Amino acid sequence: MDRSLIKLLIIAVGLVLAFDASARPRDAEAWVALNVAPSLVRELSSHPRFRGESIRVVVFADDRPAAASNAFALSLRDRLATAIFDTPGIRMAADRDPDDRLDCTANEIDYYIGLQISYLGSEEYRIDLRTLDIEDQTWVTGFDLTWQGSLTQSQQDALEQPQVDPWFRGDRAAPYDTQQSDLLAADLARELACASLRQTVGEYVVLLNPADEKLPGNTAELVRRNLAGLASMQFTDDPVLANAILHGQSHVVDTGLSQFWATIAPVGSATDLPTLTANAYVRFTPPKPDPLESLSSSQAVLSTAQLVTSGGKGVAFEVGIRRDAVVFFLNHQKHHGLVRLSEHDCRSRPEARVLRADDTLSRQLPEANLEPDAASATGRWTMTPEADTYYAIAVSDSETAHVLARHIQKLPQRCTSAMRFGLREKALERWLTRFASIVRKQPEHVDWQAIQVRNVY
Repeated sequence: MDRSLIKLLIIAVGLVLAFDASARPRDAEAWVALNVAPSLVRELSSHPRFRGESIRVVVFADDRPAAASNAFALSLRDRLATAIFDTPGIRMAADRDPDDRLDCTANEIDYYIGLQISYLGSEEYRIDLRTLDIEDQTWVTGFDLTWQGSLTQSQQDALEQPQVDPWFRGDRAAPYDTQQSDLLAADLARELACASLRQTVGEYVVLLNPADEKLPGNTAELVRRNLAGLASMQFTDDPVLANAILHGQSHVVDTGLSQFWATIAPVGSATDLPTLTANAYVRFTPPKPDPLESLSSSQAVLSTAQLVTSGGKGVAFEVGIRRDAVVFFLNHQKHHGLVRLSEHDCRSRPEARVLRADDTLSRQLPEANLEPDAASATGRWTMTPEADTYYAIAVSDSETAHVLARHIQKLPQRCTSAMRFGLREKALERWLTRFASIVRKQPEHVDWQAIQVRNVY
């Protein structure tokens, strides 16, 4: 074969390889920019199927639009949407912006064009571009593209970074947080405004219902203010003039998740005005569980608790017993923490008294300057008592009594009138949490009574 012909063939093969490389770039972002975007622009602007139809570019997960995604997938989506946004003949659904004018067609989308990323193993990924006909819930055939390859380290890092799609903000998978009450109110107001414009029965004269204190950032009032600038609604403070009322309600639907409802409801039954509703999900930080909440006094073992005089030696804490039980005494000092009360010999083991049913037991308190009327009953445990608190704990089950005795032994003991530093803060919280778990296991066998006395320090 002629050498010149061989050279031409080599050049031709090189050009083919070069063409293939440009047709399917090895980098995912380059593939979107060089392959997907031009192909979409060409098809969407020329194919009669998409003429006059509204398009939204999304990220797919499990073949459906994903409200919660990741930074890498959304960056590809944004790159693609930006490339085709200003193309003549393509009608793109605009992003939601609280400052934009009211557009009630923004949510009317005919097609979702989405990128879906799948991991194939061996550090290989696959990215599929597909188009979903929303009305038919079917894929558009002949309108899909695929890339397969490895991601760079920065792309993998972005893939592992969770991120929500702002378009779906308020969805259960992409809830607002409590610091976004202005955005929440703006979106709810737009939904209510569009609903009011679609009805043709009459006009609303709306009375604002008092705000629910549980709502984030007085959302109901913010909804009203947004509505006043969006829709031809009138608002009044006079219930006589109102024919509708704006309610805002929040319902907890899961741990740390609530659903907020804004409703404009007609007043009375003699009206044809429809009820308008809008809702969105809000994420909140749930209150820290109170480990002491279950520590309620059942009075199944103990009957009474009071201060009584103690033969000129001050006062004593007296309790009555309903059935055979072992009794322990604790002292939660207002400023010095929780201790167990012991006799003057300061024995290392917890002092426990065994009593028979219908007996009474008195325990001398370490303060000598108290009077019986200085005490009041209290029905709760707390990390920070308002005053010095004394507890009588009765256990009518021997096995539980042994478990509780070992746990009480961990408390510092107070065996004189001198103050004694006890458990506080984190150490106290751990002790009380364990104590509560012991009580919960045998609620019918563990009982307690408590009194608070005026601060004696």
